[in-house]
Amino acid sequence: MKKILAPFILIAGLLIGSTPLFAHHGASVVYDLEQSVTISGVVTDFQFINPHVLIFFEVENADGIKVVWSAGLTSPNRLARNDGWTRDLFKAGDQITITGSPARGGAPSLWVEMVLDGQGKELLN
Repeated sequence: MKKILAPFILIAGLLIGSTPLFAHHGASVVYDLEQSVTISGVVTDFQFINPHVLIFFEVENADGIKVVWSAGLTSPNRLARNDGWTRDLFKAGDQITITGSPARGGAPSLWVEMVLDGQGKELLN
C-alpha cells in the first residue's frame, strides 16, 4: 500500500510546492518591452518597498491635464546594492525623467529602463 501511495504523495508535494512559482509574472505580460518612451515630471511618491520599487510622478499632458504615472523597477535590495539607492533618494516635488516600456493597456505606467534626476544625472547602472 505504501509503494502505491508514495508516487502520488510525491507528485502532490511537488505540485503544492511549485504553486508560488506560477504566482510571479514577467514584465512582458504587463509592459510592451518592444517600445520605449521618455517622460518627465514631478515626483509625487517614492515607495522603496518589496517586491518592486515604485516611483509615482505627475506629468502634464498636451491638454494641460496633470496625470500621475507609475514607474516600476526591480527590488530595493538590488537597487541599493548595484546603484546605491536608498529610501530617501526621491522626495515629492523632485524633477525626474524616466525612460521605460509603456503598459500594454495604455495605463499611465512604465517598466523603467533609465532614470535621470533633475540635473540629468543617470541613476541606474
